[in-house]
This record gives sequence, structure tokens and C-alpha cells, in this order.
Amino acid sequence: MFQNVNPTTTLTLEEAIEQGLTAHLSYDFEFLAEDVPGQKVLIFEEDVHTDQFLDLHDVYVEQDIAGMIFRGNLQVDNSIIDYEPDTYACFLSVEGNLTCRNLVAGCVPIHVKGNVYVQQTFIGYYNHGEVTIDGDLHARLWIEDDHQTTVKGKVHAVTFAPKDWTAMADYTDWHDVLLPEVAAQLLEEDYLFAGNVGLIRLIEDGQLVFKQDLVRTGISSDEFQQLLHNELFAPGLDSLLVAQKPWELRLTQHSDQPGGWEYDTVYILNTEEGRSCVMATAPGMPLSFRHEVADNRFEEVTDFTSAPGQLLLRYFTRARALVNAKVNWNRYYRKTVDKEQLWQLIWLFNPGDNTDFFLPIATELFHRVMLAADYPYTYIHSRYPEDSLRRGLDEVPGATVPIALLDGLLDRGLIAELSHNKPLSGEVGKLNEITTLYWNTILKTPPPYGENPVSEEYMHFVNTEMQPQGAMLVRLNAGMDNYLLACIQVAAIPQLKQLADTVDVTVED
Repeated sequence: MFQNVNPTTTLTLEEAIEQGLTAHLSYDFEFLAEDVPGQKVLIFEEDVHTDQFLDLHDVYVEQDIAGMIFRGNLQVDNSIIDYEPDTYACFLSVEGNLTCRNLVAGCVPIHVKGNVYVQQTFIGYYNHGEVTIDGDLHARLWIEDDHQTTVKGKVHAVTFAPKDWTAMADYTDWHDVLLPEVAAQLLEEDYLFAGNVGLIRLIEDGQLVFKQDLVRTGISSDEFQQLLHNELFAPGLDSLLVAQKPWELRLTQHSDQPGGWEYDTVYILNTEEGRSCVMATAPGMPLSFRHEVADNRFEEVTDFTSAPGQLLLRYFTRARALVNAKVNWNRYYRKTVDKEQLWQLIWLFNPGDNTDFFLPIATELFHRVMLAADYPYTYIHSRYPEDSLRRGLDEVPGATVPIALLDGLLDRGLIAELSHNKPLSGEVGKLNEITTLYWNTILKTPPPYGENPVSEEYMHFVNTEMQPQGAMLVRLNAGMDNYLLACIQVAAIPQLKQLADTVDVTVED
């Protein structure tokens, strides 16, 4: 295997399995031994130091080596690469430390009990492999793309996770880490799979691929403005809350309007560390930096090499990653809404003929739904956080648009929400508010309807009386247990069903 080192012991894969040597690795080796007989496992009792390039898939395919176990340290003055994402490659089990130039893991199982020292780049790609590091990880750059890497110790590396929504990585945009000429060569519509053969070949060949200044040493005015003026700011919004435990960001944009914010500010709080910092500027003023030294008492930071300066740089990097993650989340959950159909739908809830009265209400409802469609993150977490929490929209963000419409109608008293598990006698007052508005009618709840929750049977009872007068009670359903009821003219129900369906609301009569 190695030109200068021979294995102490060579076992068959079946023997290694019987001796429990593969039990700590996450793979079905019994299946592999049966499916591909004749595989070997090499055991090295002493430290191994080599300058050979290790292609772990090639070792498996060409040399029939299922895995290698190192009782001591493994130092490779070259790259260790697995080009195979999906099937199998030679496993590595290192009981000491692992040192190499680059480490690229696809489907391969790798377990290191000590520390891992990667001089340049560590990549874990695709979801069939697993890397477990019991100690610390030291690398210049760690890229994790839908992989299963566990580092039980500390991470000493700049981290990157493309299109990540968790904001656990320092960077989430390939343009932030790739050299511009490499980005132009490899990116397709800003997308690149970390297991891309072209990318890995460049790394194997020792080509410069990634920017050399990934460790932040300062914060420019352009970087500050880029963070502040992000895609989550809906038109007309001048303040924004972005949060994910333990991070909280409060961003405000300067406005000359009465009551507007005087400064452009980014406030960053880490609730676990109990530390915060703030960056601010205004037209004609330089960018300033402060860190909190006591409750509501901040001191200026002028030296980024100082402890407060290093904290501020770390917080700013995390803030950028958090905002980028939420921007990606927002892009994913955006919905396309036909504005003309939405406008027509809203006007079906006009309780009378007074268009001047209903116009501002319709406009408000329209903008609320469009905010949910174009800026679902902002709608849920910044503009309507209480309504969204009550509806659980953070768990089902795909329902933001229909819920925005229904909650807007509720807020304006144009529909009624009745509990699905409370007696109707205690809920009918809400219903009578809208029947009075639309029909000037008070509904009755004769037995047995009053003692039970609202039901289809009760709706049928009401509609039997109202339908001859050209009106009906309908349920607007967007997947909620409660009954959201509206008073609609019978002639308008077909149009209501058609238009409501465009925003994922079902009309039940």
C-alpha cells in the first residue's frame, strides 16, 4: 500500500468484522463482505508518515482494500481524497492524530480518535459518508455540504456550508470563499456541489482555489452596508429582527422621515455568552464600533487586534452568516401570487357597497399577503411575530400566504374564528359580529348545537335558513383545526372558490 511502510497485519474484511474492528464505524460491513468478497483490512501498529497521495476509492477498487486501521498517528504530506459520493471507498480508522494537506470525504467512513490537522481544506460532501473526530479539528477551511461530520472537540477553522439555513457556518455563499476566476469557472447560477470533480481536481493538483483572506481582520463600510441592506428588508420597512439561538440581530436603516431612525445600526447579541456589540453610522459620519461592558453601557472599539475587537469581528462574521442563511430561507419559501386575482379575492369580502370605506382595508390586506409571499421570513419573524407564533408558521412556512390572508381578514373583523373544541354557545358571539356586519342577523344555537363545538351540521342548519335569502356561511380552510367562517353571497361562491384556491385556501360550503 505505502511505498515505505508495510502493514503490521493484513486481515480479511470478515476477520476484521469478527474481531470487532469495524464496530465503531457507521457502515454495513457484513453486506460489503458478502457482496464484494476478498476485501482486505490493513493494520498499522506504528506511526505512519508518507508523502503519497491517497485516493480512497481507487485504493478500494484497484487494491481490494476495504479499510486501514492505524494504531498510532497518520501523517500524509499530500492530500487524502475520496472521489466517490455514493457507493464505497476505503475506510480510515486512526487511533492517534491525522495530518494531511487536504482531506476530501465523500461516501467513506473515517474515524479519528485524536486530532485532525488539515493544512488547507477539509471537505465533507454528500450524505452517504461519515467523518467522526473525537479530538479537535484544525484546518484553514472546512466545507460541509450535506455531509455527516462530527467534531467532538474544538473547531479551529473557517467554516463554509453552501445554502445553509442554520447559520452555523461562517460563510454560506460560494462567492465569499472561491477566488473570482474559480467561481467563474465552476459556478452555474451560483450553485456548486462540494463534491464536484472539477473542484476536487483543482485541490488535488495544488491549484489555488480559495481566497487567502478568509479570516476577517476588519469591517469595511461596504461590508456593513451590504449586511444592513439585505433582501429581508421589505419596502417601507426600516427595522428588522433576525434571530436564531443564541444570536439576535437588530438592524435599523436611517430615514429622514418623521419618526425615522437617525442612524444605520447593526446590533448583535449572543445570549449564551451575554455579550453584545453595535455598529453604527449616519450620513456624513464614519462607521463606529462599540461593545457592551455593562448593562446599556458601551465602549468604543478602535483596535481589531484587541480582545473586544476580535469579539466584534467574530460577531460580525456570524451576523453575516445568519443573515445569508435567512435570505436563502426566504428565497426558498417565496410564493408567486397573482396580484390581480388577489385583489379580486379581497374585494369579495366587502361587507357593503361603500368602496371608499373598503379601499384602505383592501389595500392593507393586499400588502399583508404580498409581504407574506415575497418576504415570508420578515412576515413571520419581524412584522407579525405574535400571529405567526400562534399559527406555528415557523414550523410550516409554506402556509404563510393563506394564513396571512385569513389573519388579515380576522384582524379587520371580516371573518370569524370559532374553536373546534369549545361549546358553540360560548363562541357564537364572534360569529354574530360578522353576521350582523354582513346580514344584520343574529344566529341562534338551538339544542343540540349550543352544547357542542361548531360543526358542518350547524353550518348546514344556518345555511338552510340563509340560502333562500341569497347568502351562505362558508368555511375558509388553510389546514387549521378551528373554523374560520365567512358570510358570502351565494352567487359569489364559485368565484370565491376559484380565487381562494390560488392562495391555497379551500372554501367549504
